[in-house]
Amino acid sequence: MLSGGVDSSVAALDLVQQGYDVIGVFMKCWSIDRLKDLGVDEKLYGCFWEEDSRDAALVAETLGIPFYVWDFQDRYKKAVVDYMIREYQSGRTPNPDVMCNSAIKFGIFYDKAVGLGADYVATGHYARIGDYELPDSSTQKIILRGKDSNKDQSYFLNRVDTQKLNKVLFPIGEYKSKSEVRKRAQKHKLITAAKKDSQGLCFIGETPLRELLIQTIGKKEGDIIDLNGKQLGKHPGAALYTIGQRNKLGLSGGPWYVARIDIQENTVTVAHQDQQEVLLGSQIQTEDCNYFIPENCYDSIQNDSELQGQIRYRQSSHPLVMKIHGDSFEAQFKTPIQSISPGQSLVIYDDDAMIASGVIAYSR
Repeated sequence: MLSGGVDSSVAALDLVQQGYDVIGVFMKCWSIDRLKDLGVDEKLYGCFWEEDSRDAALVAETLGIPFYVWDFQDRYKKAVVDYMIREYQSGRTPNPDVMCNSAIKFGIFYDKAVGLGADYVATGHYARIGDYELPDSSTQKIILRGKDSNKDQSYFLNRVDTQKLNKVLFPIGEYKSKSEVRKRAQKHKLITAAKKDSQGLCFIGETPLRELLIQTIGKKEGDIIDLNGKQLGKHPGAALYTIGQRNKLGLSGGPWYVARIDIQENTVTVAHQDQQEVLLGSQIQTEDCNYFIPENCYDSIQNDSELQGQIRYRQSSHPLVMKIHGDSFEAQFKTPIQSISPGQSLVIYDDDAMIASGVIAYSR
């Protein structure tokens, strides 16, 4: 999978040099026409797929590999963009990058590639595939954190189907720093060597999220209140906020943090920095879970290891105990953590191994 960035370029380079028969494919998932379909002003367009696909094609030419563009715009809009808007409308905080990986990259892209005869699907993610030893001494393919802890992207892969991991490669996950990746690209004269890292939502690029939501959901003025219910100000719509947010509040005497969102009442409750304890929680109930190992293994593993939980990308993980109930599990953190947001993913690690994930339903 060639995205037009340096990471996927070096991933392809490494595979070519390792003797794989590599085919480069760029996924077209967004365009200005899709933005217009949402009824959004085209001035908000921030996805420059033409430039990225051109760079990907030039990398493929340098490497001497075939190159194709596959169009997944319809599926991307339904699975990622529409999902994102629905979650915000319901007062939850979605994770479109997680959904993009599960539904698109390791969903329809993976299925099409393998259906056409590909032995493996490779991407430029900072993650690794490894063998995880189960309590009965058998092993299970599993996703591991990337060696570069600053760039590790395993969190975003938490909904990938475990059954697909036998056909997945993450060459970049072995690099210890981004600078190593860029140096390798420079050495082999890849056009993406100095290209700036992409920002913003997966494939939507630099489109400002807040403005996108305002133009799709609409404004609905409501009250910003403190923990005692006193009105402090006005907001343009409760759906535009997320737990722990401190900007776009327009309040004096802060900093203030979003503590609660009530979609029905259209209120945003805030806590002053002196009251941040209300943002703390230690117990999380999840739903829509993804288990990377058999469910009957978790109790044994917890007896031998200290599991860690992570609720946001690039956030520290914290010790916890989990209790499984089929498609959901409860997690009890050993020390309280801040700003737990329903809709986000709770990812469970045993050392570097990602062993489970669930969507946060609620916390206390």
